Amino acid sequence: MRKALFTVIFAVFFVSCGLDAPEPSVYAPFRCVEEPENRVYYPEEKLVFRFNSDVNPNSVATGFSVSSENLGKLDSIEVSGDTVTVLPPLPAEDNIFITMTSALKSSDNRPLMTGEQFSENKEIRELLYETGKKLPEVAEIIPDDSKSMAVAVRFDSGVEIKFSDIEPKPEDMMKLEDWYVFLFSKSVDSFTVKKAKSAERNYELENVKISLPSSEPEKSEVLFDSTVTDTTFTLSVTGDSVIALALENSYFICRKGCTAVLDGLEAEKNYEVSAEVWTKSGKVSRTFAVETDEASPHIMISEIMHTPSLEPQKSWEFVEIYNYSAMDFDLSNCFIDDKNDGKGVDPLSAKNEGGDLILRSGEVAVITGNEAAFGDILPTSALWLIVDDTTIADSGLTGNESVQILCDIDGVRTLVAEADPGTFKTDKGFSFTADAHGRKCQSEVENGTPGIYEECR
Repeated sequence: MRKALFTVIFAVFFVSCGLDAPEPSVYAPFRCVEEPENRVYYPEEKLVFRFNSDVNPNSVATGFSVSSENLGKLDSIEVSGDTVTVLPPLPAEDNIFITMTSALKSSDNRPLMTGEQFSENKEIRELLYETGKKLPEVAEIIPDDSKSMAVAVRFDSGVEIKFSDIEPKPEDMMKLEDWYVFLFSKSVDSFTVKKAKSAERNYELENVKISLPSSEPEKSEVLFDSTVTDTTFTLSVTGDSVIALALENSYFICRKGCTAVLDGLEAEKNYEVSAEVWTKSGKVSRTFAVETDEASPHIMISEIMHTPSLEPQKSWEFVEIYNYSAMDFDLSNCFIDDKNDGKGVDPLSAKNEGGDLILRSGEVAVITGNEAAFGDILPTSALWLIVDDTTIADSGLTGNESVQILCDIDGVRTLVAEADPGTFKTDKGFSFTADAHGRKCQSEVENGTPGIYEECR
């Protein structure tokens, strides 16, 4: 009775004094009120999560986790007030998984509400964010031991650089795939690329500084060595100061030496070939008078299927040969080897007993095991050759062993063609491909194109 009377008196007191009665205490759930939008994020960006109250930093380890599909758990998390931030750099071309549970607490230890309401089954909030390509970065600089008049710079992905955006201004510039080579009027230990546009992203890098050691370069002689065939001119340059080579309209990074091939020449014809070697001490120019040899037949290995996706694999392995010369090539007394060890060398024979072993100019031959089921796949123009076993050479092909074609010529076993698939990684089920211009690539279609010569793009 006394308690009820006290309540009435208390209420009358607030009314008579013109005061509002206190509102009953309402529990405010701890919630995430702002999440990163659903889009592709780039590695230099951050992922920001905001909550309706300050976050207890000690609860983040158990209540907020970040993982990458490729790298696993990520620990680059920052907590500040009501914000949890996944810090850059984010892993490139990846998927980022964010997991939040009720173990994440507010500063006054309210558990995170991850669903519409609290329940005995503690719900988990899971989010997925996709990341894109990272910005290009300088991956390699040549030389790395001194100042230089010629400097080669490789970016880890494609960039576009204008001559006018180099400071100080170079005398010349050449581009080769991901490499740029700059030739200056004097030795430099640094220069700046004021702008470099990413080839894969709509973004311009600004003021990229290229730095070399400050020591003076040592002068060294450039040595030239050349050979000529009926269709090619091969030039080798060596020297401790050599950085790059320009042979006619082709460019090569040299790293103290390199070999360049000028192909597509005509037999028994005279040419004048110009070469420029860019060195630490400047440019060395040479002109060569070239007289090609008499015409002779030439073949090359144009395709190797070493890891087919079809089963059994040994029945779908193949090596393709292309005759890129103007003369027919006789494959009689020829062999295939895939370890360059002289063991397991298989003689080549026609699939059809007594069939032709002459590879015509511009045509293709395909080598398989003797049980391969290629009958409905090979074009009728292709020459089908087999070995005397179900597998080619030493127990089949692999992606890390060179393949050789050897022929007995005038009583001497001679290497006539070679290719190493280990120099160009391919996906399972796609073949290693090479063309007559020296380019390498992966086949555009799964399980390759046996019997069809393809140019690399």
